[in-house]
Amino acid sequence: MTMKITEDCINCGACAVECPTEAIYEPGESYVLHGKFFKPGSNEHFFIVTEICDECSDFDHLKCVAICPMDAIKKI
Repeated sequence: MTMKITEDCINCGACAVECPTEAIYEPGESYVLHGKFFKPGSNEHFFIVTEICDECSDFDHLKCVAICPMDAIKKI
């Protein structure tokens, strides 16, 4: 399973602040992975880079899901 931010996101940024692996990026933000640049995963709302996200393996809950006021983060 992977984590996805849905269209219900209001771009508050709370999830990005909470993410322990810094896997959540702002809309339109490019990112670097293994020395390569990648285009944004979304230009409309925050997005999760699944190759970085470890689904909060060191925690007893998904921090982004817990903080999201819109319930916009889902496991798919």
